[in-house]
Amino acid sequence: MSISESNLDLTIIIVNYRSWDSLSLCLDSIYKKCNKVLVVDNYSNDHKLKVYKKKYSWVNWIENSKNFGFSKACNIGAQKAKTKWLLFLNPDTIIPKNTLNELIPFCDKKLTKNIITINQYNNQNKNTYPFGIFPNFLNLFGLMRFLERVFIKTGKSKNKIIKNEIGYPDWVSGSFFLIKHKDFKKLNGWEESYWMYCEDVDFCYRANKIGIKSVIINKFNCFHKHGGSSRLNFDSTVKTKSHVIISTQKYILKNFDKKYNRLIVIYYLFFTILELIILSIFFK
Repeated sequence: MSISESNLDLTIIIVNYRSWDSLSLCLDSIYKKCNKVLVVDNYSNDHKLKVYKKKYSWVNWIENSKNFGFSKACNIGAQKAKTKWLLFLNPDTIIPKNTLNELIPFCDKKLTKNIITINQYNNQNKNTYPFGIFPNFLNLFGLMRFLERVFIKTGKSKNKIIKNEIGYPDWVSGSFFLIKHKDFKKLNGWEESYWMYCEDVDFCYRANKIGIKSVIINKFNCFHKHGGSSRLNFDSTVKTKSHVIISTQKYILKNFDKKYNRLIVIYYLFFTILELIILSIFFK
C-alpha cells in the first residue's frame, strides 16, 4: 500500500489496544481517504504491532510505553496533527467509501463552531444513536433517561434528533468525533483524568459553555461494532463496566453543583450497586 492520495485537510486519530482485527477493517476502509492517519497504540504489548506497522506502512504509528487510557492517548496523537480538522475514530468503526470526501466539504460549508458526529449502525444494522443529554440528577439511570427524553426534554428525543439533516444533541460519542483543530486547542484537548468513558460527554459540556455546539449530520453514517477493545473477554468487560462507574463519579464531582455533588455521588453509587446486585441474579 502506498501513502494516502486524499487532499482533505484532515488527520484521523485512532487509539488502539489489542483490537487488531477490527483495526484492520477500519484502516482498510479509510485507506487513501485522508492525508494523515495516526494510530496510537496504548501498549498492546502482544507482539503484533511490528506486523501491523509493516502491513500498514502508510499509517503514522505511535507506540505508548504504557496504557494511558483513551483521553491521554488521543491528546498524544493530536500533538502530531497539523491539519484543519481532527477526527477521533474508534478502531472498531468502518467508514463507507465516499463518506469523508463528502462530509468534510459539507462541514466546511454549513458548520462553523461544532463538534460533529454521524449516524452509527451496529452489526445488526441498528442505529446506536451516538449522542445524548448531559447528565443530571434525573437521568443518571437508564429508565430515568428514557422518561426524561419522552416526557421532559422532548426536543432531545432520539426521533427528533435524527429527523432533520442536522440534529442538535447535548453531546456526541467519541467513537466518531470530528472537530476543528483550533477549537480542540481552545478546549485544551481531552480531559485526561478520565481513563475511559465520560470523556466525550465532558468535552462536549466544556465546549457548549464556550458556544461550540454538538451536532449529528444524519445524511452520513458508518458502522460501529462497539467494544472492539473494551469487551474482548469477560475480564475486560468487567473492567469496562467498572470504568463507567468510576468515570461517571468523576463527571458528577467535576460538573455538578459543588454544594450537592458528593451527595449525588453517594446516591449514584447506592442505586448502581443495588441495580448490579439485582441484575447479578439473572446475568453473569
